[in-house]
Amino acid sequence: MNYTICSKISLLFVFIVSFQFANCQKKSSYNLVLLHSVKKMLTASTDQSFSVLKDTGSFLINNSLEEALPDELKQINSKLESLGLTGLVEKEKQNIGKAAQEVVPLIKPIINSAIKEIKPLDAAKILAGGKGAATQYLKKKTEAKLIAAIQPKVENEMNSSGISTLINTALNDQRLQNAIALLTGNNSSSNTYTSKSIGEYATRQIVNGFFKVAEDYEIKNSDLTQDRIKSLVK
Repeated sequence: MNYTICSKISLLFVFIVSFQFANCQKKSSYNLVLLHSVKKMLTASTDQSFSVLKDTGSFLINNSLEEALPDELKQINSKLESLGLTGLVEKEKQNIGKAAQEVVPLIKPIINSAIKEIKPLDAAKILAGGKGAATQYLKKKTEAKLIAAIQPKVENEMNSSGISTLINTALNDQRLQNAIALLTGNNSSSNTYTSKSIGEYATRQIVNGFFKVAEDYEIKNSDLTQDRIKSLVK
């Protein structure tokens, strides 16, 4: 009798352990699917961004990159255009596009490393965050590193091409300042800009634009990612 009871208890124990083990395996498998899906999405979305940055022509016509212009640079360009210096604005944009192309090798390892370091728990939080959450996670992790890595090269490109000097000269010339004051009705207009600030604004446009392109791609394809997860965990 005791032997029978012990056997039943043993079988019950084996069943419980087996059930728990199966659940753990299932959960582990699900977490790996989530992790793989998030990494795959971020790899695809950032590859899209890299393809835009590498092609100056694509950079210049991409709406996401235009939206990423810092407000300060928008104001500078608006003032230049109001003075009839549209050609200078176009040259500035071309130089930023060229700088973006040159800093891709600096951006890639930082982005790839951050994607590689994502953990299953991070992936679960990202997917729970909804559309665009993956890009925002990546931006939070890498933005400061990217700015620090590329700003010296961007500033060098803007300065060596002479575009920063041309812009500063145009904006800091007293006659042009007076013209700006007449056009805007702001008699206290005496804004001055340095070569460094142009480089800083260009850096911010490149970094913000990189993530804006990636986020647009992610949002457009997020439903496909969710469908893929569902199919893999069935």
